[in-house]
Amino acid sequence: MSIYQTSRVRRILLALSMVAGACSGVAVAQPLDDVSLEYQNQGIVATIRLTGPVQYLRHFPESHGKTLEIYYDRVQGAASTETWVDNEVRKSPPSGLIPSFTVTSRDQQTRPKLVIEFAREAEYSVAPGKDNRSLLVTIRPEKRPVGTGPLPFLPAIKPEAAAPPAAALSAEEANLAENNRQARVLMVQGRDALAAKTNEAAVDAFNKLLMLPPNDYTQDGQEWVGVARERAAQTDKARIEYELYLRLYPEGESAERVAQRLAGLAGQVKVPAVAAAEEKKQVARWMTFGNISSRYYYGTSRIDSLYTFNNVATTSSDSFNDQSMLITSVDVSERYASEEYDGRLVFRDVNTRNFLSNQPSQNRVSSAYGEIKNRTQDYMLRLGRQPSAGAGVLGRFTGLSGSYGFAQDMHVKGVAGSMSDYSQGSQPVFAGASLDKGPLSIYAISQRVDSATDRRAVGTEYRYFEGNKTAFALLDYDTYFKEVNAAQVMGTVGTTVGTVNFMVDHRKTPSLSIRNALAGASTPSVDALLQTMSASSLRELALQRTALSNMGQVGITVPLAKKWQAGGDFRLSNTTGLPASGTTALEGILAATPGRGTEKTVTGQLIGSGLYMKGDIWSGSISINTSSVVSGSSLFLYNHTQFESGWAMDTSLQMYRQKDQFGSYMRRNSPMVRGAYRLKEQFYFDADLGYEFTKFTGAQQISKTNRYFYSAGLRWDF
Repeated sequence: MSIYQTSRVRRILLALSMVAGACSGVAVAQPLDDVSLEYQNQGIVATIRLTGPVQYLRHFPESHGKTLEIYYDRVQGAASTETWVDNEVRKSPPSGLIPSFTVTSRDQQTRPKLVIEFAREAEYSVAPGKDNRSLLVTIRPEKRPVGTGPLPFLPAIKPEAAAPPAAALSAEEANLAENNRQARVLMVQGRDALAAKTNEAAVDAFNKLLMLPPNDYTQDGQEWVGVARERAAQTDKARIEYELYLRLYPEGESAERVAQRLAGLAGQVKVPAVAAAEEKKQVARWMTFGNISSRYYYGTSRIDSLYTFNNVATTSSDSFNDQSMLITSVDVSERYASEEYDGRLVFRDVNTRNFLSNQPSQNRVSSAYGEIKNRTQDYMLRLGRQPSAGAGVLGRFTGLSGSYGFAQDMHVKGVAGSMSDYSQGSQPVFAGASLDKGPLSIYAISQRVDSATDRRAVGTEYRYFEGNKTAFALLDYDTYFKEVNAAQVMGTVGTTVGTVNFMVDHRKTPSLSIRNALAGASTPSVDALLQTMSASSLRELALQRTALSNMGQVGITVPLAKKWQAGGDFRLSNTTGLPASGTTALEGILAATPGRGTEKTVTGQLIGSGLYMKGDIWSGSISINTSSVVSGSSLFLYNHTQFESGWAMDTSLQMYRQKDQFGSYMRRNSPMVRGAYRLKEQFYFDADLGYEFTKFTGAQQISKTNRYFYSAGLRWDF
């Protein structure tokens, strides 16, 4: 998207955000947080941040392609009971050095993955991030065409357009005409300064041009300010200006010319840091990007049952619509960058319009914040509704977070606000601080709800990231409950055979909180319970309603050949039961809940690509799970085919079988097909159609469910 279009998009998005409405009281379950780009020696690193902790498993294809699929497991956390949604999309920030791409969440309830669709084929590598809630995709810059012919010595300036009568112009048209007039004068000044070899004056003229609102000369000014800096021996500054040009204007003859100039800078001596510091600071450049999408979902079911009551067999049949909704989402980021500052404004909203009488509509603002970073003094401030970045904060919140690096490789961070988890009753408020030194972080946090302490904890996080080895460790201890809330170690290790991933997790579930006492209570207020019991009794009730979960997992991914990859995972998990709790109706009288025993799960996956068409992806996985309560198995088959015409098609089949401790048996088969079409790089349409058949056979009942469902959506990427 060009700078020239930015003001128009801002007006559209401002109008959309004004009608988005207030947040509703429903838990947000969106997996994607943000996609950012960072320019490093090995390539452009795209950091994909998620809204909760995950464990990277594998990706495919291995190193190049137009479609990249990254598989992961969701790690149990404070908000892990939320269901992450499919079809959530994030668009990459603008860049002229790599193909643009989108990130889409898929198959969150079966084999969770992120699907990255590049505008063109790309070369990349994938690794887990430095924390437990991000994934890194390093994309190698494209080799731009570099001409061999001579480059123009002076800019060719567009002739001044004949202005229509002022009375015939709107206010906006009049402003643009005046900006064009001033910009042309500055272009002439810059050209004449270059001709006179007064390069510093040329830099000043072109910078003044770029400070004007977007106009007909902005693109040319961006090219020639780089030329002026190059001729003034400001090599590093010229390189920055050329790279910015290629990010903003990646197409056309001018881009090839700028690429040739950029290539010519290779091997030149860098300007000393002292000289660079004395130069005039670069003017901030604004960029707006994101997407607006709308999708309709429909589902209808028919249930046929045969059950026995008093030795009499009875049949029943029921048909009904179980889904009819329109989901509209807005995701917009406005970012700017200068030599000293990097800032952004982020707004994300999802509006769900339900057309079934028994289901409410809702509007959820998942993110609405502003952020500013100072590159030289190394501080960051973020204000508004934002996702957690760890350090003891257990979920999305509304408030202030910040950091300051007062020594090399050392940062102090602070956070304060109120939780935005949409639970009933009062929202907890909290404040916390942390200190980061190299890979180690220590933190402390205190959280209150109503007049009671909700949580008070200290903890540490450790991050290791080197080559093909990564590790993340977490320990969270609640000093109010005097219990370990969570302990976790996870990581990946590259070997000569393949890549091994592992995780050991020990935690309270749900996360320790005085609000756990409200489970089963007839009131959503902690203060109401405190009127009938002491703080220590309330704390004991919360502990009684908090289970303990232990999990261990190990997996391996092995490349079999150029087109094939195999992976496998083994997992052990155990969640304790809960004792009987509560003595009054206000507290809620809950019976004891038995544990599920030790659950064992083995999963194998085989992935191939380019089997009958370039870029197609085939995947098959089988999973077997057993426990003292239930045992089951599932088979999941999937194909993605990308056609050159812009069309793509996905087909899948899931088959699941389950038997419980009472001898009941259930089987479910679900085929689905999805078609998608992309028009240029801005508009994306897709639709899917699916069928699900479920049969349950129990001692007293047999039921069959036939469900048909479809959805269709349109997305505008800008």
